[in-house]
Amino acid sequence: MHVAELRLYPIKSCRGLPTDAATLKTRGFAGDRRAMIVKPDGMFLTQRMHPRLAQIIATRAPGLALQLGADQFAAAFSTDRMQVQVWGDTVSAVIATDDVNDRLSAFLETPVCLVQMDDASARPTDPQFGGAGEVSFADAFPYLITTTASLEALSETAGEAIPMERFRPNIVIKTNTPWIEDDWTVLTIGDQVFDIVKPCTRCVVTTLDQTTGEQVGQSTMQALIRTRARSGPWGQGVLFGVNAKARKVGGVLTPGMDAQVLS
Repeated sequence: MHVAELRLYPIKSCRGLPTDAATLKTRGFAGDRRAMIVKPDGMFLTQRMHPRLAQIIATRAPGLALQLGADQFAAAFSTDRMQVQVWGDTVSAVIATDDVNDRLSAFLETPVCLVQMDDASARPTDPQFGGAGEVSFADAFPYLITTTASLEALSETAGEAIPMERFRPNIVIKTNTPWIEDDWTVLTIGDQVFDIVKPCTRCVVTTLDQTTGEQVGQSTMQALIRTRARSGPWGQGVLFGVNAKARKVGGVLTPGMDAQVLS
């Protein structure tokens, strides 16, 4: 097995981008989901209700730059903070400047704010899975890992080729056997060790085109319901991929790195 692809999502629920190198941090890859778009009351936005988020492209080199259609600009942040809500967590975050928020609001046709985590922001992971830890604005845990053989099996069930990008993984592992990740507890990539903490339950985002936000893949969810409906300590849902934590930070992953299951 080896790393087939690495992906970053600079803004939660916006366009994901492949990367040739990713640095491990406590909250996830450096630059991954450290920013988020929220309503004026602080509630987070996702493609579930605002599919046009898929059209927002963000890069983090050297700073957070945004592209809204043909409109490209740097995203500057003020010193003001606000309390934002992501699922059941409340997090203190830095607010973007008014001109940035005005452009995003016009593009999404609803009032929004762009916010960003800094060193003063804190968001713990659920200690029920993998003990204490921190996470970015990702749904639950620092890393989401998927496998190529499982995608091939799901595509066969669906009767069409499903793009991996619909599942928004951080790490894609090249495998030959479908669903072997269900049994993983410890995975190494190069000299980096990942603890697999829980399976990942999926939602309607898996049916959306990740460049336009249009709903194009009902067969994806139908195939998941037919073959991957499960229940466990994490609740009930349809599964694809696994959530993970890294045991140490500072290491760099690149595509092609060998992966091995330790347990």
